Amino acid sequence: MLRLLLEDVTLLRGEQITFHVRLRGGADKTLVLPLPQTSWESWTTSPPVLAAIDDLLNHHTYREVAAILNERGLRSGKGQTFTGRYISRIQRNYSLKTRYDRLREAGMVTAQEMAQALGVTRTTIKSWRVHGLLRGHAYNDKGDYLYDPPGEDAPKKAQGPQIFPKIADWPDHAGSYQGGAV
Repeated sequence: MLRLLLEDVTLLRGEQITFHVRLRGGADKTLVLPLPQTSWESWTTSPPVLAAIDDLLNHHTYREVAAILNERGLRSGKGQTFTGRYISRIQRNYSLKTRYDRLREAGMVTAQEMAQALGVTRTTIKSWRVHGLLRGHAYNDKGDYLYDPPGEDAPKKAQGPQIFPKIADWPDHAGSYQGGAV
């Protein structure tokens, strides 16, 4: 039936698709349509979500960014919830700066650099961070930190006895344990 109505159809594909249709009665019609998206283009992360990820990486790790985006109700290009691994992949694929690079540019130092500056071990640096003597900024979800550069008020070596009281002095551990090992 369509053969009886159509004389000629021309299809041109460039930046858009153009259909030229000529009917047997002499009438003609031109249709212009945008190119359809490829499958990978329909899965890309939207620009507002990318901007949110880029902003959140200044202050949060991948897992924290994922939790915040999910809490806001945002979804990936495929409509899935975010995970830390997914945020990591987006960061790499869209060439966003890593949290580590952002903190280093802000002047943060590694535990090794801090230990050398203060004349202590990395274990001491980590212990001082846990006890609030040093300020650390997590740069990944594995518990790795970068630290504010040491200033004049940085803790000193051998402050341990004043900072960490003996376990026997703690209220929960006062006295001896009856009956052997715990």
